[in-house]
Amino acid sequence: AKVSIRCQRTRWGSCSSRGTVSLNCSLLFLHEEVVRYLCVHELAHLQHMNHSPKFWRTVEVHEPDYRRLDAELLAGWRVVPNWVFND
Repeated sequence: AKVSIRCQRTRWGSCSSRGTVSLNCSLLFLHEEVVRYLCVHELAHLQHMNHSPKFWRTVEVHEPDYRRLDAELLAGWRVVPNWVFND
């Protein structure tokens, strides 16, 4: 229903029960394929608001290499410059 861009220190993205997908502005520093995976991941939550096997099957249909991309996403904080979070 809605997309928001936020600057968070601990989450790359989220999807609310109302259908709002939030993405972290720090995604700008990651590879395009990793950002695409995150978008697929959050959009899959519109069908399954959990991380059940059905959820992961939905992700895999759209992104077969999701396991590698998820690992790269988790390591992605290393490439975000410190100045992004300076207040």
